[in-house]
Amino acid sequence: MFEYEPDLLTRKDVERILQIGKSKVLFYIQEGYLPAFVLGNSYRVTKEDLEDFVKNCQEDQTG
Repeated sequence: MFEYEPDLLTRKDVERILQIGKSKVLFYIQEGYLPAFVLGNSYRVTKEDLEDFVKNCQEDQTG
């Protein structure tokens, strides 16, 4: 799905890919919808976790 993206994404990468703002990404992370971990002072999301997140969102919309 995101074959041209690195395996480890920054919050800003997630914003760009999903075309959503910082507060929405942080909401998804803080509420546990999007798994992430802190590296240094910033969040990192694995490409695999982002793909799972997108697939789950698509399933929720299609019922």
